[in-house]
Amino acid sequence: MAKKARIVIIGAGMAGLTAANKLYTSSNNMFELSVVEGGSRIGGRINTSEFSSEKIEMGATWIHGIGGSPVYRIAKETGSLVSDEPWECMDSTIDKAKTFAEGGFEIEPSIVESISGLFNALMELAQGKEISQSDADLARLSHIYETATRVCSNGSSSVGSFLKSGFDAYWDSISNGGEGGDDGVKGYGKWCRKSLEEAIFTMFSNTQRTYTSADDLSTLDFAAESEYQMFPGEEITIAKGYLSVIHHLASVLPQGVIQLNRKVTKIEWQSNEVKLHFSDGSVVFADHVIVTVSLGVLKAGIESDGELFSPPLPDFKSDAIKRLGYGVVNKLFVEMSQRKFPSLQLVFDREDSEFRFVKIPWWMRRTATLTPIHSNSKVLLSWFAGKEAIELEKLTDEEIIDGVMTTISCLTGKEVKKDTAKTSRPLINGSFNDDDDEVVKITKVLKSKWGSDPLFRGSYSYVAVGSSGDDLDAMAEPLPQIIKKVGQVNGHDQAKVHELQVMFAGEATHRTHYSTTHGAYYSGLREANRLLKHYKCNF
Repeated sequence: MAKKARIVIIGAGMAGLTAANKLYTSSNNMFELSVVEGGSRIGGRINTSEFSSEKIEMGATWIHGIGGSPVYRIAKETGSLVSDEPWECMDSTIDKAKTFAEGGFEIEPSIVESISGLFNALMELAQGKEISQSDADLARLSHIYETATRVCSNGSSSVGSFLKSGFDAYWDSISNGGEGGDDGVKGYGKWCRKSLEEAIFTMFSNTQRTYTSADDLSTLDFAAESEYQMFPGEEITIAKGYLSVIHHLASVLPQGVIQLNRKVTKIEWQSNEVKLHFSDGSVVFADHVIVTVSLGVLKAGIESDGELFSPPLPDFKSDAIKRLGYGVVNKLFVEMSQRKFPSLQLVFDREDSEFRFVKIPWWMRRTATLTPIHSNSKVLLSWFAGKEAIELEKLTDEEIIDGVMTTISCLTGKEVKKDTAKTSRPLINGSFNDDDDEVVKITKVLKSKWGSDPLFRGSYSYVAVGSSGDDLDAMAEPLPQIIKKVGQVNGHDQAKVHELQVMFAGEATHRTHYSTTHGAYYSGLREANRLLKHYKCNF
């Protein structure tokens, strides 16, 4: 009886479990399959949880377009898109947001919508999409786009520089067109028109940071932006939680295939077999290993004294790992003492402005929104990226509550009073709800901590300035690249390095769908199919 090929998948997230599911269901039991997970749960960067009796997502949240998404297909087939209980982002609250500028000024929706339209049009142009505008607006946008792209013509420019150039070109077109200078805006105190519109534009840029995980959009490569692909259709969340998709993928695997709390510390390859070392001192041998750990873990693995791979990865692979971007995005959930708290969009003054409120903590200043997770929830959600996301992980609940309430107070102009209870800060809400003068308090908070978790070291990848889609392709290349024969005895091969010893999957290995759960899904399917083809399985 032929010996079964031994396949070990490192990581029980979307990529790893997709690969395991495909290998198990398509191979007619010809593989000795195991999934080793360093943590105490499956799901990886998918982690459905509960807060204030509400279903929430600590990690992956959205199905990014329902047209053609494999995640949507699985969620629909398993009945996960409907629930009798409310869930995070089950309806849109941001569309009804109130926008406040620092100093207590509520901004007219028409001003916000104008800048929102500009920002979205620039991002769509950067992504290579066609936009629908009136002839006059299209002519202006074409001029703005041409001006901005001239700045980005040197081949190493960023999305941040493109957006800045786009806003500057927009402002020049207003000034030259006689539509008003940089005068004060009636009803907005010290704010002049340009500084107000620029601050609103920055607010949308900060939201974009959370989409990409880049600390600053000036590190996000402009040329690669047009390669990124999205599915058509609406973006939705999963009623029964994102983990329902993970549990579906894992459900076909026999008991014992998934092994929790099995952290790999070293991968020895380039001999007859792969040798995996674990944190408990144990060792496992395999013919093929599929590595699905995050790009952050790979970055740490090639930079540490105790290199994760032995021998070290070849230059083409390690260089790609180093060049690609990988950032931190965290979510902050805030429980309020009452429901019907409005969605807030937060507009902050420039760093060099003398009018800035010094009481607002720096880690709140690039947060764009604070919104209920659905229209009847008392739980608010705010997103943090980059340095602010990392700082959030270090703060106590008390510091977070104080910072959030201070920020709301300074932007809305409403008085903040300190309660005797250590965990609350009352806010006299006034204009938030015209028919309700009840004192509002924050009762508790919950934050994600993806940056400091050694099993993830961040949230998701992006194409940084200096890298390209070619690096994402390099991430997907299996090792070794060429079969090597080592000596002969009586004319027969004594040993050889087998093909497909170390394979790679995960969102950071997909050229057009990086940073997404469906990108991770596709990558796991790709590596499973690579092995099935290698063993000439029908699939």
